[in-house]
Amino acid sequence: MNHPEIHTTNTYCNPLNLPDCPKGEDAPHVMDYTGEVVVDYRSVSDPSVLYENGKWYLYPSYGMAWVSEDFVTWKHIRTTPYNMKYSPVVVPYRGRYLMTSHSNGLYESDSPLGDFCFLGDFILPNGEPFRPVDPALFVDDDGRLYLYGFFLGEQTRKYVTPTGTYGVELDPDDPRRLLSDPITLFMFDGRNEWERFGENRQDTLSGWIEGQWMLKKNGRYYLIYASSGTEYSSYCMAAYYSDEGPLQGFCLQKNNPVIESRHGLIRGAGHGCIVEGPKDTLWAFYTISLAYAHLYERRIGMDLIAINDDGELYAPHGVTCTPQFGPGVKDDPVTDNGTGLLPLISRQRAMSRATSHAPGHEGFFALDDSMLTFWQPSKDDPCPSLTVNLQAPYRVEASRLLFREIGMDYQSGRYPGPISYTVEGRVDDCNDKWVTLIDRRENTEDRNCDYHTFPPVTCDSVRLTLHGAPNGIIPGVMDFSVFGLRDETR
Repeated sequence: MNHPEIHTTNTYCNPLNLPDCPKGEDAPHVMDYTGEVVVDYRSVSDPSVLYENGKWYLYPSYGMAWVSEDFVTWKHIRTTPYNMKYSPVVVPYRGRYLMTSHSNGLYESDSPLGDFCFLGDFILPNGEPFRPVDPALFVDDDGRLYLYGFFLGEQTRKYVTPTGTYGVELDPDDPRRLLSDPITLFMFDGRNEWERFGENRQDTLSGWIEGQWMLKKNGRYYLIYASSGTEYSSYCMAAYYSDEGPLQGFCLQKNNPVIESRHGLIRGAGHGCIVEGPKDTLWAFYTISLAYAHLYERRIGMDLIAINDDGELYAPHGVTCTPQFGPGVKDDPVTDNGTGLLPLISRQRAMSRATSHAPGHEGFFALDDSMLTFWQPSKDDPCPSLTVNLQAPYRVEASRLLFREIGMDYQSGRYPGPISYTVEGRVDDCNDKWVTLIDRRENTEDRNCDYHTFPPVTCDSVRLTLHGAPNGIIPGVMDFSVFGLRDETR
């Protein structure tokens, strides 16, 4: 049968297509895994999102903010201050916007994009300053304001790290002031396998319970948190809920984790938020584990969330790594929000050919469903390309590139920036006829995650050609994917 036409213009593909990914700011910067020193890296993580007036406002660690009006494409608008280090959060409150971040005080602005003015540290009832870790601000339906966050308890055993979640109401007239001491809402529980620290969740006595977020939906309070280790594939988001109030009566969901991904290209789905979007939908924005150049090297993803018959949060389609329709496009995204387009060149070792490669960075590493490996062309290759045979005719209509900037060094003036490239498809095997699917030779956008759609083209091979990069940068390709469907007429 023939496949129906798929309109991919209102789609996205994880990791999110965020321009101007900021520089990671975590010491030590130098980690030498490959024989070459990795001086600098880029990272974006721990997103909080405000949905207001038909726009997403996304505030991640290391820099902010990013804005989307169509929920698919993002624009970077620098705020003042710009780098709040970890976990910034912004909420509207009494006609203004409050902002705080990890181990920081409270800021205020008349706009969700600032400028944000510093009001001072939070203040405990005894008058001492208080700087919350991984703070989440929440405004209830009655206008009362709350603060949630992570705390590290007293360590009584050498190899046991007690962590937990607190909440507290803030003074409506001076939101810096806590109306009580922070209230412990729950602690790490080793019986919850997803809370245990480690790639295989092996530490039954310790876990890093962080990234708190409060969502209220249908009268129920959902206290969402992340665990357990941002560098691991086991990173995830889970939830407690309460029908009694924002500071009491919390029960652990039976359906936990809410969202996770332990295998494939997109791994980890931790520290982030769940927010309401268009057409009464819920969306998770989460941190993707990368952790190649640094433990805290990360990216951001987004996926649909829903509420099941038990009133619990769940991800109907899990963590996705193929093109999905953007928020508000599908009338019933819970039933199906995917385009149906499939990745066509994953793990095509035998059918791929690169014009060159640096030692240990063969072309196959752009196709192996891992962000820990990458194809790196030889330094003396003037126009490197990677060709992959699809082994049959396919209607190709989307492509995703994930780049690694080799040689990046901010101190030496080797900055990241736009990478120019083309993606072509061979439409006639006999005549070796190639057509351009994506032309980014004049690219002016700095996107290390670059997803694009185009009108369907039936082809049996695809070719990526790298045409240029910023001075001093060698473009490595962590992932080259094309998406489509079998052309059943051929």
